[in-house]
Amino acid sequence: MLVLPLALLALSMVSTPRPAPLIHSVTDIGHEFTFYFDGRFARQYLPGGVDERNWGTLARCDLTGANLLVLSSGGTPCPYTPDDIAKVRGFLEVGGGVVVLGDYARFRQETGYRLNELARAFGAEFADVAASGTPVADPGLHARDVVLRAGKTLRLDEPARWKVLLRDGAGHPLLARRPVGKGQLLLAARGLAGQKPDASDPINAEWWTPLLQDLAKGKPADPAQRPRTSWAEHAEERDGITLEYTDYTKPYAEDVFAMYRKIRPLQEKLLGVPPAKGTLARFLLLPTDGGGFSSGDRIGIAVWWGGFPEKQYGMAELIGHEATHSWVLPFAEPMWNEGLATYVGILLGRELGLEADADASLNQWLEGARKLDPKFDALDLLDEKAPHVVQMAKPMWIWEQLRKECPDILARYFRAKRRLADPARIQRYTADDCVAVLSAAIGRDLFPWFRSLGVNVEAQRASIGGVARKER
Repeated sequence: MLVLPLALLALSMVSTPRPAPLIHSVTDIGHEFTFYFDGRFARQYLPGGVDERNWGTLARCDLTGANLLVLSSGGTPCPYTPDDIAKVRGFLEVGGGVVVLGDYARFRQETGYRLNELARAFGAEFADVAASGTPVADPGLHARDVVLRAGKTLRLDEPARWKVLLRDGAGHPLLARRPVGKGQLLLAARGLAGQKPDASDPINAEWWTPLLQDLAKGKPADPAQRPRTSWAEHAEERDGITLEYTDYTKPYAEDVFAMYRKIRPLQEKLLGVPPAKGTLARFLLLPTDGGGFSSGDRIGIAVWWGGFPEKQYGMAELIGHEATHSWVLPFAEPMWNEGLATYVGILLGRELGLEADADASLNQWLEGARKLDPKFDALDLLDEKAPHVVQMAKPMWIWEQLRKECPDILARYFRAKRRLADPARIQRYTADDCVAVLSAAIGRDLFPWFRSLGVNVEAQRASIGGVARKER
């Protein structure tokens, strides 16, 4: 009989740690679009996993290859329908893990917190009770530290069904889980996870990652079958562009697109050219009041931006802003990409007869920037550390001065850019090139003026040489 030394015997009894399960997650951004949940949550808390997004109606989402479903929403009017709830329940029944992050909020006064339509189906709700005190963790969470940003708490029916993993200082649940079928459901206060769109704040990652891995283990992921992105399910060809929307955003489609119809010819006249070839082909409605995006061929527009549809101006500015990003291509503007886009939106607001709102928006930007650069002659737009308000407002001030001299300077500039900034001849478009093109558009050398405003540009560095003929 072989007798092992005591130390070796003890070592032989220690089991080899199991590898972390492969996570195939689907993150729902169909109820509320945020840049953070468009991949950033998974990047922070699911390293080595695969994450796809559901942009469409949840009930239609293909969860075949997934073992974790991430749901989050704030105060939006997008409902969780009986079909949505059945989809979540079916995923749990076969072993999937579901994490639901929320904080009680209302979309305006007439709409309750729609995420509770889902939570209540499983015996809980996000409560209108603010978290207070220092969070207290259950030992099973293995949390040395807990970071909680401002937020609210949970209310649990039949507490015996739930395992509370975190409470606030007053004893209200913040994080709780329960089994459903073969799977696990986790409800969490939104303030326990990060929020920055650049994924630079992975708070509580030491316990979030293993917790999510544990939730997903009831439905092992197949490496050969990854989840698929589900897109907005409605697509209609209208006026040369594809309008994309979901069941949730369908009630707003006509009003939003009507605003685009008004803006499109005005914007083409203002900028002197049509959108760049191959761009502005798709118009996606986003379930949020938090802005939009442009990816070249597609612009995404927040359907409740600026109080729309009751208030019109914000939507006009937003559509103009995002569409401008298609007009500037194939080269993005090097020193005023965002500032110019918003300025164009402001001008379009004026064209639509919304002068008071447009002027208020412009003045708000200018007044904010003047606190840091009173004469607009000190801070360099090319300095990455320049304050955001200056990077936005100083271009608006510059273009306002140019338009006093030459009212159609925007059209002249974009016509000159299309002619001179040829991708077949130049590989990149710099701030020096930008001023060279602008000089050609107005018919005089603008480099000295830009340098007097603190902008470090030089004609000899430009790929586009000389002051070309004045645009007409």
